[in-house]
Amino acid sequence: MGASNKVALYASYQTGEDLPGYVRFALKHLAETDFKVVLLTNHRTLSSETYDFLKENHIELFLTENRGFDFGMWRRYLQLQANCKDKAGNYIPGFMAKDTERLLLINDSIVYYQNKFKEFFDRAEQSPADVVSLTRNDEFAPHLQSFFLYMKPAAFGVFFLHILETPEQTEFYDVTRKLEVGLSEKFTEADVAMESLYHTERPVFFAYNELIAQGAGFIKRKLLERRFSYEEKKHFVRHHAYDALNQDYASLVLNAGLDADFDANWLPKCNETKAERIKDFIWEKGFQLVGFPAKRLIDKIKK
Repeated sequence: MGASNKVALYASYQTGEDLPGYVRFALKHLAETDFKVVLLTNHRTLSSETYDFLKENHIELFLTENRGFDFGMWRRYLQLQANCKDKAGNYIPGFMAKDTERLLLINDSIVYYQNKFKEFFDRAEQSPADVVSLTRNDEFAPHLQSFFLYMKPAAFGVFFLHILETPEQTEFYDVTRKLEVGLSEKFTEADVAMESLYHTERPVFFAYNELIAQGAGFIKRKLLERRFSYEEKKHFVRHHAYDALNQDYASLVLNAGLDADFDANWLPKCNETKAERIKDFIWEKGFQLVGFPAKRLIDKIKK
């Protein structure tokens, strides 16, 4: 298999010896494209079946520390690829040869239940933008979401300077603000054109029902797992998105249709117990109906 001039870096934090089915589904179908695929994941013992899967699909494995979230993994991989700095002090990444055409950043925070990678790539190529994502978000500041960033050469310089020069962050919201949002800000300053492939009426985190209805074929894993902090749940209700917080996303996905080679059992399961759901229902409804007086009472009770 010849060397590809397109590179996809798939960042994934996992705990088991095997890769979850939804991760293998994404990796397998990415590997069917003309991208060289690299799995960046945390150091741990992996099963022989996992190594066989990676070998069969010609996927490179990069084991690294569990630090800095997805941007930390991407940063460490790229640092190891950096041969040197030029006279101006800019990094010159080794694998980013002069004929490198595309770089895709992707991670496992999204479950792709339909294989639409070729469609995504074709649409990105048809776009005049230098950087294409699936969705954009306006929280903190308007920005492309980094779970899928398809970059053309005009974006490489700004991206490499940003990711290699920005200190590694240890808190999730610092990563979001300084690395994800900060990257779009740097693109804007440098006149690097950006575009998202999908658009929604509501803010995107509250609008996955819209994306599913549009046939996007992907969903935020966190929504399936209901893996939210108390503050995040308040964020939904405060923004009149109670329905989005409590939507049965698994049913929406199943009704939309899984690809034939995507097993329904691969969909991540809800982490909350029935008792936790009932307790949440009570305070969320009160907060939705009464608003901030209910919030203040809830906060006092939680203290």
